[in-house]
Formats: sequence, C-alpha cells, structure tokens
Amino acid sequence: MYSEDLSPLRRGTDNKYWYEFADDCEFEKLLTIGWLDSNHSFPVGPIDNALVKKLRDLICCIPKGINVHVARIRGQHPCNLCKAYPKIRCKIGGMRHLGCTELRIPSREQKIVFTSPDMILHYIEEHSYLPPDEFLEALRNFDTSQPFNAVELGKKLIKRSE
Repeated sequence: MYSEDLSPLRRGTDNKYWYEFADDCEFEKLLTIGWLDSNHSFPVGPIDNALVKKLRDLICCIPKGINVHVARIRGQHPCNLCKAYPKIRCKIGGMRHLGCTELRIPSREQKIVFTSPDMILHYIEEHSYLPPDEFLEALRNFDTSQPFNAVELGKKLIKRSE
C-alpha cells in the first residue's frame, strides 16, 4: 500500500489499530513513513549507521520493555520494490521476517507518531531509501531506556477518544 511520506494515515473508520485520533488524544497526528511501491519514486541517500542499528534493534524488540509493533499479520508481505521476502537476524530470537507488522515511532514531544511497515529496514538497507528528517529525528530521540508499548498506548488512546 503506497502512501506519501508524512501524510496522515487513513484506513477506514474503525479504530482497531488506532489509525485516526480524536481531538482529545495526546497525539495530534499519525503520519506515514516508508509505504513505498515501484510505481512511485522515493528519496535515496545514506543514513547514519547508528540510526539503522537502532531501527533494527527496535524491530527485534531490543531492548526489553520496548515494543513498537502493531497490526501483526499471520503471513508475510513481500517487498513492493524487488518482491523479496526479507528476513533479518536478531541478536535475541534468531531470524525475523519483515513484512509482518507496522511500527509506531513517536516524536520526542509525542505530538506526532510515525507509522511505517517493518519493511522500512529492508527499504533502507537494500534500496537506499532515505526517510524524511522528521522521522530520523524521532528515531534518534526515541528513549530506549523507558518502557514503550505501541499496542497498549494505542488502546489507551482509543479508549480516551470514545
């Protein structure tokens, strides 16, 4: 599913995965990052290796107490660019398939949440995708010393909006 970077995520009207927020939620926006396909161009360029490692660790659920994953599917979605079914090796838990979940990375102020497919790591490493600076800044400032659970946060926000 293609979506232009930094556009609001809109998928129907149900709040099952907290795609849209009510005005009283602490998050004002849920913006898409890395929803690429072969029919649309995307920016390319280098990314700091430390940020790529941090993204990989977040996808691998390292450190403990951090879960940025939502909307897990039972299968695996192939890369929209090369049709591969990529896997990554995690320090804990062995191999992990990409194309199975969405990620939520909040901005420092937690006024914006960036949503991306976990395939974003493959897009960066194999296709030189360069996410917007706003996302890279959020990733850089993501505090991995504090517990974070995207699913629980989403449930809390949906409950507040009802």
